[in-house]
This record gives sequence, structure tokens and C-alpha cells, in this order.
Amino acid sequence: MLCHRCLMNVVRTLSLVKGLEEIHVNLESKKIRITYIDEEISKDDIKNIVNKSILSGKVIKLTPKAC
Repeated sequence: MLCHRCLMNVVRTLSLVKGLEEIHVNLESKKIRITYIDEEISKDDIKNIVNKSILSGKVIKLTPKAC
């Protein structure tokens, strides 16, 4: 998925998102497993947040619409 630095930026960004219950990171496989509340955030919203964080290369500031 990502280099370790990018992966950690994504995790930091996700830690700011309302509606995510758990974020599990596997640095070896470079994957993130997310448990979320359907009523609070959609899978597409999560994908968009992750993609924005990857493209920017840093922790992104989230707008209320993204949360």
C-alpha cells in the first residue's frame, strides 16, 4: 500500500475522523484495517480521506463534511 511514513500520516489523519472505532496497522504488510460506524461515516468517505492524505503526503485537516 504505502511507505511507512505515508502509512503513519494516513493513520494520524484517520485518528481525527469521527465514526471510526478501530484502526489496526500492519507495518510489515503496509495495510490498515478499519472498523467504523455506518451511520456516522461511509466507506467512500474513508477512502476519500485516505486518498487525500496519501496525495498530500501529510496529515490533512478535515472539514466537517469529511467527518
